Amino acid sequence: MFHAIEKYKLPAQILLGLIGLSFVFAGGYSLSMTGTDYIAKVGDIKISTADVSDTFRRVQTQGASVDKQTVYQGLLDQAYVQQGAKNLGVSVSLDQIKQIIIKDPAFQENGQFSKNKYQQFLQQSGLREEDLIDAFRKQVALQTMYNLIQAGNMVSDQQAEQMITLLQSPRQMQTMAFSSDQFIQKVAVDEAKLKAFYEKNKKNYFLNQAIKYEYLSLSASELATKQTVSDSELQEAYNQLPVAASETKPTLETLKATLTQQIQQRKAIKALQEAKDTLTDMAFNHPQSLQPAADKLKLPIHKMDQLWLTSDEAKKMQLPQSLQDALFSADVIEKNYNSDLIDVGDNQYWVIHALAVRKAHQATFEEVKSQVQKDYVAQQSSQLAMDAAKQTLANAQKDGTIEGEWSAVTVLTPQKAVVLMPPKDFTSWVKAKPIQDKPAYILLTQGDNPILVKINTILPPENVNDALPNMKNLLGQGETQQLLASTLEWLKADIKLKKGAQKLDNDD
Repeated sequence: MFHAIEKYKLPAQILLGLIGLSFVFAGGYSLSMTGTDYIAKVGDIKISTADVSDTFRRVQTQGASVDKQTVYQGLLDQAYVQQGAKNLGVSVSLDQIKQIIIKDPAFQENGQFSKNKYQQFLQQSGLREEDLIDAFRKQVALQTMYNLIQAGNMVSDQQAEQMITLLQSPRQMQTMAFSSDQFIQKVAVDEAKLKAFYEKNKKNYFLNQAIKYEYLSLSASELATKQTVSDSELQEAYNQLPVAASETKPTLETLKATLTQQIQQRKAIKALQEAKDTLTDMAFNHPQSLQPAADKLKLPIHKMDQLWLTSDEAKKMQLPQSLQDALFSADVIEKNYNSDLIDVGDNQYWVIHALAVRKAHQATFEEVKSQVQKDYVAQQSSQLAMDAAKQTLANAQKDGTIEGEWSAVTVLTPQKAVVLMPPKDFTSWVKAKPIQDKPAYILLTQGDNPILVKINTILPPENVNDALPNMKNLLGQGETQQLLASTLEWLKADIKLKKGAQKLDNDD
């Protein structure tokens, strides 16, 4: 990438919608044309479909995932900043631009400016020299606007220290959990309440298509254990063992177990192929039952008939894809036929048959009554736990009266808290501050059960002086982004936007 262009690239382009593209390659340097040659015009700056398409291609080349609408919005925001700089009289001389180009390492050879390298760049990028110079003027204007905004952004030591205290100070605290299990016995249940709960949450009780099934399984490892090995087979295998002339051959007795296993495995491979052929034929010839195949091959029929299995549950269980396809195939689900032979991996082969099929339907109350009761009790007990937690918090904040037992005192750092807590709970936790030796109380509500927290003390952070420069830098970056956003809003209100005849099309 052209170093000088990178040097003057506006960092705010990320905020403004462009992801790390130099201005030269992001449109905005096109020659003005008469007529309807733009989508939008910000002051004197035009944005055309060609600008958007060119930038979009280059963004994709850099690996970013954006659509043309995002690219267009980025170019539009950039145009406002560029026109704002122009309105303020920001400019750069031709001599300054020439010096930038001459000193750029990309155009130097043996420490000297190379005209050939410079010309090659222009040819390869398809730019005229005047276009490049114009692009530099605009780029410097953008950078100047950024510098003006940044120059007024000063972060004091006191501000940084306050933020360090807030975000890096450990808290000495205690907790009190309100488990919904404590309130289950207090939930009153009757038929009318359950039916009302069912009607209110009816969509949660739609039952998807599901199956209960049985299967036969062939396994190379199981077949291997059933293979018999004669003494003569062992002797023959022993005799065929290669042994170097300089070595003493182990006795047959010491190798008997290993040789037996090897022979069984070889026989199992052959037996497996024969059994697969037999199982395939029997399943096909007796399509509505696995029993004939089971009798023929002396295999047990395994039944999966305790729970309904849906397609989504099969995916969550990560069943082999071949098995999922067979379970919900038309032959098995609709025709009630045996499946074809299924390779489930690890030299195992199944044939399945549906024991029962449940069609997708809205469940009646009676069908799901037990589940409705379970869900109702869970909801009500959770609500009772939350009500109790809120009341305890109110009492604690009012006069410190607490009914319940606190945990032992622990020390928790913000670095650990942000990992343990959901964002909303962490925000409440980090803002809580004991006042005049009185604890601060907060309620964490984003987990499974509410937790009352008593923060007794905020301990001083470690190494404040070491952390101060980095914190000032981080705060400065955050405030700069806010100032840039505010400046952009002001520019949009101050500079006229004119719509052109060209239209943005994501398929351009």
